Amino acid sequence: MQLTTELLWRPLLEAAAQTIVGAIGGYVFTEAIARATRRSIFDGPMDLWRRGFHEKVIEEGDKIIFDGLISPYSQLFPGDPMDNASRYNTLYSFQGKISNEEFQAMEFFAGSDAALRIASLNGETLLGLYARYGFVGEGVVGVVPTKLLLRASPDFFHPTFFGAHAQVYRKIAKCPSQHGFVAQTIARKSGIELDISNYKNIYYLQVNKIAVAKRADQKTCSLLGSAWAVTESNVDQYLIQYGYLSEPAERRDCNARIIGAKAWRRAKVFYDDLTSPSESLSFRRTFIK
Repeated sequence: MQLTTELLWRPLLEAAAQTIVGAIGGYVFTEAIARATRRSIFDGPMDLWRRGFHEKVIEEGDKIIFDGLISPYSQLFPGDPMDNASRYNTLYSFQGKISNEEFQAMEFFAGSDAALRIASLNGETLLGLYARYGFVGEGVVGVVPTKLLLRASPDFFHPTFFGAHAQVYRKIAKCPSQHGFVAQTIARKSGIELDISNYKNIYYLQVNKIAVAKRADQKTCSLLGSAWAVTESNVDQYLIQYGYLSEPAERRDCNARIIGAKAWRRAKVFYDDLTSPSESLSFRRTFIK
């Protein structure tokens, strides 16, 4: 893959879109394909990643129960959150030269907490699955039939909805990922050695049941992450704001600062399809069609 130093967000976002398409396309709503029948209960994504995947308690095909936050805000660049620190530290400890455009692209990718909200795709919906008091950089992606989702959470696609505490049931699956390879190509041009071994295939959950918390003391939850837009400005390709997506005023302030930035007049993609100022800025329209 040949990359220029202009608009390096485009191959990154194209690759992220292909991961979404791969997860949606890999969803098969049948019990017959489950290779294993055991169930394990996991308390949020870090328990799933550390105890489940790293300790090899579960593997592809196993059924699990996931307790945490279900959100319409998924991760733009999903991956193993236990790699977050080493990936980010690598960006600031390499020996060599890097252009401003390349550094912006790598920082955007290495940040790990860029959120993405898109509508239903072919009758399926992408879920962000986090800890009850969650951080976008520490999550896992889920795919669920939209009709099933709306029965459990009727307000899921309301512009003000950020998530709900719930138990999610289904099985572990994998889909191919490309965004790690794109990031590695950018990094190597600048002399950065980026380990992407864990990006070859991304774990995600194929969901067939959601039980949303009903009790008042179980319903409280939150979500922290980054709102963003990308532009055609080489100086400011990435407009990023960090904040609680679960707090309406804070989310509005993040969006307002992005839209109020000088480079916004050259914006090409906005992170939230449901509240995008223009349909032309839609991630889904630009990269998934």
